[in-house]
Amino acid sequence: MIFTGIDGEKWFSVSYSLLKKDWKRTEKKGKKIYVIPSDLCFVKKEIAEIKKEKELREYLKYEVEEYGEVLWDFKLVEDFYYLVLVRNFNPPEDFFSLDCEFFSLARLSRVLEKPNLVILDLGKRKTTFVEVKNYELDRYRVVLKGGNYLNEQIQKELRVSLEEAERIKIEEGMNNPTVKKAIEEILSNIGVQLTNKEVLLSGGLSKLKGLEDLFKSVLRIPYCEPELTSAFGASLKFVFKDNSPTFKKEEISPKEQKLLVAFVGLATTVFISYFLSKDFLKREIMKTLNQQKKELFSAKFPDLPPVMVEEQLKNMRERKQSKFLELMYTVLKDLPQGVKIYRIEFKNGYLKLVGEAQESLIKNIKADSIRKTPEGNYEFEVVIR
Repeated sequence: MIFTGIDGEKWFSVSYSLLKKDWKRTEKKGKKIYVIPSDLCFVKKEIAEIKKEKELREYLKYEVEEYGEVLWDFKLVEDFYYLVLVRNFNPPEDFFSLDCEFFSLARLSRVLEKPNLVILDLGKRKTTFVEVKNYELDRYRVVLKGGNYLNEQIQKELRVSLEEAERIKIEEGMNNPTVKKAIEEILSNIGVQLTNKEVLLSGGLSKLKGLEDLFKSVLRIPYCEPELTSAFGASLKFVFKDNSPTFKKEEISPKEQKLLVAFVGLATTVFISYFLSKDFLKREIMKTLNQQKKELFSAKFPDLPPVMVEEQLKNMRERKQSKFLELMYTVLKDLPQGVKIYRIEFKNGYLKLVGEAQESLIKNIKADSIRKTPEGNYEFEVVIR
């Protein structure tokens, strides 16, 4: 059986033997597994209150409504489930399955037989951080800066053409101060200390001269070129069994298939990519509100499963909203126009927002911390509990 992972224009195929349980690279194309770029995915892991897959799917249909029109799938694993939401991605008609890039990269831990692994994928337009624990996706970050951003910075600071900027990036690498500064900025935006860790580097930009010196030790995938890593990981989706939703064509409802068609031409705001529009923040708030609804109902009716009481939950939302959520809305309402936001973390009951603003705007932001950047703007951090 042949599986082909496809990441944009790049692809990688493996021939898998069900009898021998082994795989090898092939130049033939088989069942196509398309990679959903990391900046178009949102993954959450939740405790499964409902243990039957069919009932959980029905309940999640209600949950997903809070995020608007999205493509979604989930994987139930014992006491928890992974839910993947996707927007602004139109699967080709010939797809066999879809694979969120976070899982494509996380799967590399199984290839290398490393249960705990840190992966840094540096591409042309984005950088993706993935951490794996016990062979499963544990956390991730996406920064919308990559090789193209380095070129822009070189052009801006050295006043050279795009072609010359590309040459400088390739030939000088980290020896060039502008390149080094841009890379350090990208790593800083990830928000995770990586210099003292063993890191698996992938993506075309990972070939940058001198990059490996930034880390304690570096791993590479020996089976493919760095720029093919995500496609390679996707090709192994049905070779290594993991907790990634399949998005297989037969598992997508007719209603969702119609929704895919409706997505064509509607990619105006990237989901999670720019994490960061107020619309997305509102969806995050609705996610928190939805969680509150479940907690409120469980406290009052402990013997009833949440899937049985959608109307009651809706009524609870109308009757009661916490001061916590009101505070979120207040912060969003007061956020001035022109602010650049480049990271959002939502975990353990708190929302952390990191962004950048000009001096004239920073005074209007109720920030927990503020620091001046070398460019003269101000980086701020807002934490809402």
